Amino acid sequence: MKTEHEDLGPDAERFGRIIEALDRRPVRLPARMRAAVMARIRAERSSAWARTWTWLAEPRLSPLAAGVALAAGIVALLLFRPQVQTGSRELAGARSVTVAVRLVFLAPQAARVAVTGDFVKWDPTGIPLVGPHENGVWSVELQLPPGLHHYIFIIDGTEWRPDPNAASQVDDGFGQKNSVLLVPVQKVS
Repeated sequence: MKTEHEDLGPDAERFGRIIEALDRRPVRLPARMRAAVMARIRAERSSAWARTWTWLAEPRLSPLAAGVALAAGIVALLLFRPQVQTGSRELAGARSVTVAVRLVFLAPQAARVAVTGDFVKWDPTGIPLVGPHENGVWSVELQLPPGLHHYIFIIDGTEWRPDPNAASQVDDGFGQKNSVLLVPVQKVS
């Protein structure tokens, strides 16, 4: 009768002898050795990134502490965010002043014409134009800060039309066009 190792060849037989020769009892290390190994592991601190990742992956914050930390982060973001005026950007070295801008629109059959844009946060009532003047021309003079402004005319409260006299028009994201007005910086000495 063949032994268990005879089918596997000479390498398996040698391996079997090695396994039989090994002592399979658990090894117990002295307590002071375990303490020395653990002290050495603690002395080798991981990198700041590894500690941060461990802290994020296994947070030990209470829900109250997490809420307070989140609220503090939001307050910090609100306090230290850059201040940019809607519709315009101040250019370095220029004082923040408004510039008089005159807009005109031809609408002879209109009973009412207004203008709206980023300078009035796209208010649907807009700023009313004066008119109609001769030949159905409506006009308004606005005080706008320097920068790029998007706007559109509102005819009789329902029809929104871009300015045909504008130097540029852009897509409004809703399938229509907005007029673009560049208000130059006025240097004040």
